[in-house]
Amino acid sequence: MNGAFRMALAAAGVALLAGCSGTELQKAETMSPQGSSYDRSLYDGYLALSEGEYKEGDYSDSDNFAMKAMEAGSGKAVQPDMIASRSLPDDKVDELTAARLRLMTAKSAGAAEAKPMEAADAQIAFDCWMQEQEENFQADDIAACKNNFMMAMAKLEEQPKVAVAPPPPAPAPMMAKPQAFTVHFEFDDSGLTPDARTALADVVSAAKKDDYGVIDISGYTDLVGADTYNQVLSEQRANAVINFLVESGIEAGKIVGRGLGKADPVVDVQAPEMANRRVEIKLEP
Repeated sequence: MNGAFRMALAAAGVALLAGCSGTELQKAETMSPQGSSYDRSLYDGYLALSEGEYKEGDYSDSDNFAMKAMEAGSGKAVQPDMIASRSLPDDKVDELTAARLRLMTAKSAGAAEAKPMEAADAQIAFDCWMQEQEENFQADDIAACKNNFMMAMAKLEEQPKVAVAPPPPAPAPMMAKPQAFTVHFEFDDSGLTPDARTALADVVSAAKKDDYGVIDISGYTDLVGADTYNQVLSEQRANAVINFLVESGIEAGKIVGRGLGKADPVVDVQAPEMANRRVEIKLEP
């Protein structure tokens, strides 16, 4: 085989490989987005991310964002990237985990319906932050995505100001006493059991009876399995409780939630243990 022929084959191989990635952007650009205002805003945002990564030669992330754009443009429910889906620096996992839980809490409270553009901006900025943080070499891009997320969340969580006449003086109310509740979960599961739903009904009743300022939610797992997997599972358990409370009429703005993975086990045993698979709920004045 002469040298010229070998070079021709090599060039053809490179062209063939190049054609295997970066192809989703063109598909996304040619579709007509459907769905709600939130869905269409997500489509526009993911399409812009895809175009940006394509220009940088990152065809894998371009394809990923283009496919999320097409799902949103088809009216499908598109969620922000899971923490475990990216290879993040260890010192950034907690910060991004808290940011994702903050976003999911707002979405659970109906943010996509109430403020569709702001909710879409927050999700797009979060996924941008995740992608840039995984690459971890473009400090300005990481900072820009993070800043966009923070600004979008501030708008999303802003409460409308309503002018009301001052109420007549009233006797000082009795200060509510802090209360604590715990619900447990089946192994490797974030679904609410019948017992958990009964306990959460008591939480709702107590929260509505007295005017608590903060409802603190902390999700945990037992000590079996990888740390990253259990971190995500603890977030899912916390979100399951948050969703139940919000759907039961508890004001989302009072809820503070987090997932803590395998931290603070009730029983320090390297085996499945229901006492550790829990969400702790604290009602604080």
